[in-house]
Amino acid sequence: MSFRLSHIQDYHRFVAIDLGLYRIRAGIYDMTSGILTSTGFSSVRQGRKNWIDGMVADISGIASNIEQAIIQAGHTHESLPEDIIMSFPSRWFVSDMITTQYTRSDVTSLLTMHEIDDMISRIEKESYNRAHAKSRKQYGKQWDDLKLVSSTIIAISVDGRKVTSPIWFAGWRVRLTVLNVFVPSSEFNMIRSIVSHLGKRPISLIPAPLILPKLIEKSDLIFSVSCLVDIWYGHTTISILEDNEIVVFETFPYGAVTLMDMISSIVPNASPLQVENIICTPSECLQGDLADATHDFLSYIADTLFAYLHTERIDMRFDSLLLHGNIFENDAIYDSFGHIFQDILGYTLAVEKLYKHVNPTITHDQAIVSWLSLMASELLLTRKDPLVRIMRYVLYQYE
Repeated sequence: MSFRLSHIQDYHRFVAIDLGLYRIRAGIYDMTSGILTSTGFSSVRQGRKNWIDGMVADISGIASNIEQAIIQAGHTHESLPEDIIMSFPSRWFVSDMITTQYTRSDVTSLLTMHEIDDMISRIEKESYNRAHAKSRKQYGKQWDDLKLVSSTIIAISVDGRKVTSPIWFAGWRVRLTVLNVFVPSSEFNMIRSIVSHLGKRPISLIPAPLILPKLIEKSDLIFSVSCLVDIWYGHTTISILEDNEIVVFETFPYGAVTLMDMISSIVPNASPLQVENIICTPSECLQGDLADATHDFLSYIADTLFAYLHTERIDMRFDSLLLHGNIFENDAIYDSFGHIFQDILGYTLAVEKLYKHVNPTITHDQAIVSWLSLMASELLLTRKDPLVRIMRYVLYQYE
């Protein structure tokens, strides 16, 4: 099988859903004459019974919360959009970055989308086998059946020349680097069931860790070396981008819930809501044993990153550290992680919250739905202009 874009509706209004384990955010967007406009937004608390240990526990409950968020976002609209783009959360993502070089028999013929598609399909099996071995090593046999949920072309060259789209180029050697993201089939099927319950037309399901690297090309950091640390509830993703290409992309199955568990062991009588308040309050999380727990958690995240780079023999000098995640809305945690990271590096670099750097007019709550809307708008352009299909970071629907 190969990677193709298909079933893309000719939509102009759509809903973007940030499916978080603690909150669901919904944004309604309108695309008219190439201009993307937000026409509604809401944030709804998730039911605690909907997720257990970062995994779906109640499909109908999650679908009901999503419907509630959409209704609240569109309370001023006469009708709600039928098309939806949604983030895909999971603690068990497995990624594989693979490069292939293809020597063409006719150097004068122009490259076509079909030829590129065929090139990608040739490395599917090898990529799956590598991801399968990686999954077994990390998680054991419990997640033995993997599903490829997205394929992203992150680097392209024709006869040694870097290009953003090889279509209509002629050449001898074509080199592609593809980032594939897999997830256990059971996880994928549950998310698909949630979308089915909504009765909406899915534009795309975007694996949560892939949403943020897309934004770098929208910023002035496009040709720098940026390290992106993204801490969600149940997973942490480390992405490193150099000259507008992803060179490191790795997801680890722990996140803010790990810090919550550490705090709960110190304050055993605190309710989950009280633990959340401790994490969100600078004066709380930096007192006594709580300060030690917070520092240990942040140090563990930083140590994990640098241990991975050491294992992979990656030696880079960063220009900037970009942070994302609700815990970084606590400025004490944000500042502390920046200091820990720079102490390990031994030099100073720019430390910023990603969403503020990209778009200072939005809030953290609105960030993911806003970025999903940009992806949806690109997929709409793909429908109208086949040449855009090969653009970097456009996600291919797997069939």
